[in-house]
Amino acid sequence: MQTVFIAFTLKNSSVAEFFVSLANKLSKTHHVIIFTYATEAHDLLLDESISILEWPSRRPTKFADFRFLVKNIREYKPKILIASFGAVNLFILAGFLMGVKHRVAWYHTLTSQLEFKRFLFWRKKNLFILVTRIIANSESAKLDVISAFNIKNNKIEVLPNAVNDPLIESETNPNKLVYAGRLHSVKGIKVLLKALGILKERYPKVFLEVIGGEDEQGLLLELNKLTAQLNLEKNIQFVGNQSKDYVLQAFSTAFCSIVPSYYEAFGYVVIESFSVQTPVIGSNTTGIAEIIEDEVSGLLFEPGNHQELASQLLRLLEQPQFRDELAEQAYKRFLGKYELNNVVDNFIEQSIIFK
Repeated sequence: MQTVFIAFTLKNSSVAEFFVSLANKLSKTHHVIIFTYATEAHDLLLDESISILEWPSRRPTKFADFRFLVKNIREYKPKILIASFGAVNLFILAGFLMGVKHRVAWYHTLTSQLEFKRFLFWRKKNLFILVTRIIANSESAKLDVISAFNIKNNKIEVLPNAVNDPLIESETNPNKLVYAGRLHSVKGIKVLLKALGILKERYPKVFLEVIGGEDEQGLLLELNKLTAQLNLEKNIQFVGNQSKDYVLQAFSTAFCSIVPSYYEAFGYVVIESFSVQTPVIGSNTTGIAEIIEDEVSGLLFEPGNHQELASQLLRLLEQPQFRDELAEQAYKRFLGKYELNNVVDNFIEQSIIFK
């Protein structure tokens, strides 16, 4: 039985849910070993045949982690290495030096979303030469990795993010809006607050729940000041980081969710909202516009244009039947394209990695 190494963090998250599903399905035909940055409390169900190893460091970037990986490659002789986020560099380099046949890197984040550091970019570009396969989570991410790192088209597969159907049905609150994501300027949260200020003039009971922790120093203070300037103290609540279950429940009761990012490789929150039959208003940019079918499963607006966002929100609030039609189509789109079991099954069946 051939061995597969998969690196991700075991915790309650959509990313982990995806890789656990992949690991469980591969465990029927392969010996699967998971490398995790840290095993956090979670309710993910793993096949009993799957082994779990923890990196020596909190994040696998040190020589001790490299030595640990090389030791396990020598012992288990894997055919496939699959890495995401912080483990990508280590998996690529060690896999190349040890002659592992398939060295697979998951590409989640657009270069435009990252702080540019010349050395880190140079290092990533040279390491990507050593991969045998890159999995991009959207066409936008594929184009980004081609242009930024000069990767050949035939080295890249597009595989959308996917989540399980949570099978949640809740009563919709006609006044509730939800934003879920990092509090960072690139996420467009200020645009949303300005749109809410316009919305409040006609719908004074409208309420926005903001889920997510500060990821840019000083931004939360700026957002609180903007909230006060717009007189939105009674119309908005910042609840910080919350569990995935909390987020899904919040989406399920919302009239709609909003994704106002300036850039986004994909956007898990869009399909999570779709999975609980809640439509999304999102920026007409990169990966978001690949998921939302404008006027069918959601609405799009020009990135940074708070007046257009307010106009789209007003359309939904004034036309609840239209909102319900979008919700129905959003769920259908989720089942057809982003439901986890179908996506993973198709990937294993069709990808050259597993041939």
